Amino acid sequence: MSALITFRKQAQDQLSDYVRGVIWSSNGKYLAAISAAGEAVLWKEAESPQRVRLDLLTAGDFSCDCLGFSANSQFLAVGGQAGKVWVWDVLQDVPKLVLEQVYPSVWIDHLAWHPVEERVAIATHRQVQIWDLQHQKQTATLEFESSSVLDLAWHPAGEYLAVSGHGGVKIWDLQTPEMPLLLFEVPGASLTCRWSADGQYLASGNLDRTLSVLAWEKPPPWLMQGFPGKVSHITWADGAALLAAACVDGITVWRREGGNWNSHVLTEHQGFVNAIAFQPQTQLLASGGEDQRVLLWKGAKKVNQTLKGLSAGVACLAWHPLGHYLVGGGMDGQLMIWCMDTPSKGFG
Repeated sequence: MSALITFRKQAQDQLSDYVRGVIWSSNGKYLAAISAAGEAVLWKEAESPQRVRLDLLTAGDFSCDCLGFSANSQFLAVGGQAGKVWVWDVLQDVPKLVLEQVYPSVWIDHLAWHPVEERVAIATHRQVQIWDLQHQKQTATLEFESSSVLDLAWHPAGEYLAVSGHGGVKIWDLQTPEMPLLLFEVPGASLTCRWSADGQYLASGNLDRTLSVLAWEKPPPWLMQGFPGKVSHITWADGAALLAAACVDGITVWRREGGNWNSHVLTEHQGFVNAIAFQPQTQLLASGGEDQRVLLWKGAKKVNQTLKGLSAGVACLAWHPLGHYLVGGGMDGQLMIWCMDTPSKGFG
């Protein structure tokens, strides 16, 4: 027998349009979400059923498209279609706006906080700007040049920044920001990039229906083929060389075994899969899509539980840092929070 872990609905809330992103702070005390109508919402005491909602930005003419908490959970950054980036200090009783940076005619749809320091990388068309919040100044400008920036990912140790775009992933060492340290070439364009939790691997989901994986400092990379469409959603499990990639209505899971990557395909969804995420410190995979369902895959192999409630379809998912809660954002602005039930003994 083994402990059977299940989740149940704890709460729900509502934004006025498609939920573009949702995220927990690293200490689990804050939860934030943004919408296609331009809303930015913060919940304090997020681990409690009595969580407090604060509307930081209200609905308007421009969408909010990216968000993130600083590593110490103090700052929340939001960017969007209006060509602005806002940063709030959320530790104040009333969150205080500490930075409002304007980029005329630039759609801000990617930003990423440094994993340790109070620095945030902001994609501004063909550049990435690095801002130091402590000193309120820009410290570096990285030129991608060949296209708009399509994704950003810091190495877990914070030494390197990976940037996706046409031709592949450029990796900068910010000690020498004048030029990239390495170009991880991929066919066509890299749509998204993610480091494994141990920093040993960098994966790139590609426009040309492929997935590339680079073993850091040990090229050449692996190229996984056979996807039915572009690969724009990828996620790593903590503590294991285990990678999932969503494409159309399927999820392909790759596991490093010996010297090879072995794969299997998960096919329960009916309609596009819009979000995938591994529960922290486990191999439980959550996926959500147009079919209005969140599926929890035990060991990233078989469905352990189906969560419902997002009646217009699932747009995004985020795990609490301890894995006790899962939040889903809906395509009509619904938000649903599920919490872990007390483990009970069962078969399976």
